[in-house]
Amino acid sequence: MAASDCERVRTGRIGQPANTISSLAFVVAAVSIVRAARRRRRPAWLAVALATAVEGVGSAAYHGPGGPRSKRLHDAGIVAIVATMAVAVAAEGTPVHHRPRTTGLAVAAVALHALSRTGGPLCSCHSPLQGHAVFHVLAAGALAAAAEPR
Repeated sequence: MAASDCERVRTGRIGQPANTISSLAFVVAAVSIVRAARRRRRPAWLAVALATAVEGVGSAAYHGPGGPRSKRLHDAGIVAIVATMAVAVAAEGTPVHHRPRTTGLAVAAVALHALSRTGGPLCSCHSPLQGHAVFHVLAAGALAAAAEPR
């Protein structure tokens, strides 16, 4: 279970409800990435979409019921996103940092992730709105934005 992600871990099937539900933003982003990849005829982005969907499912499992398998799926999704993004960006030749919306969302996501960790200044473990949950939405949005060319 993701004890360092601030949200109090509850007993029962869903350990961290806000972080579990917000993980599904990656699945939504994957659909958006598929649409953009097909519309723009950018097949390398289909792999990014698959990796993003895997991350969404893995993250929901990790923050929900938890366990070693869900942790491995969650971590594999992150690695797959990084690898497939590198290939997709290299294939099209436009660096992601040349896309202001993508960069802004990514920077906000990283900052919020750092500040809302357990013990961080924005951590409130009993709050219904969790910083890590907002991080999920921002990171998913950055991935979807990256799939759209400038």
